[in-house]
Amino acid sequence: MDERQMLAALPGVFCAGEMLDWEAPTGGYLLTACFASGRAAGQGIADWLEQ
Repeated sequence: MDERQMLAALPGVFCAGEMLDWEAPTGGYLLTACFASGRAAGQGIADWLEQ
C-alpha cells in the first residue's frame, strides 16, 4: 500500500477502516482510526483521479 492508501498490486483499489490489519491496540479509538483512514483514502482517490 502506498501513501495514498492504494494497493500497489491493484492500481485504483484503495483501503480504509477495517480493510487494514492494524498491529496496534486502538483501545476505544477504532472508529476514529477508521474515519481517519477513510479520509486519507478519499484524498488519495482524488489525487489519483487528478493525474
